Amino acid sequence: MDYKPYSAEWSRKRYLAEAIQKYFDDDTSVEVVLDDIVDVLEVNALEYRTRAEKFQEVLDGLKGLS
Repeated sequence: MDYKPYSAEWSRKRYLAEAIQKYFDDDTSVEVVLDDIVDVLEVNALEYRTRAEKFQEVLDGLKGLS
């Protein structure tokens, strides 16, 4: 899919394409590529889980006020 140049979507796709190309340029094994993707997603999942827990604490505290 083509996006309007310099839009957020266009930039996101460009950065992804550059990252993928770097793996090919470096002749990186498929296992390393997959491990890196899993690593990034796990870090993000942990970060979002931690944020969600903090939000839940705030919500529980607010519910305790009523």
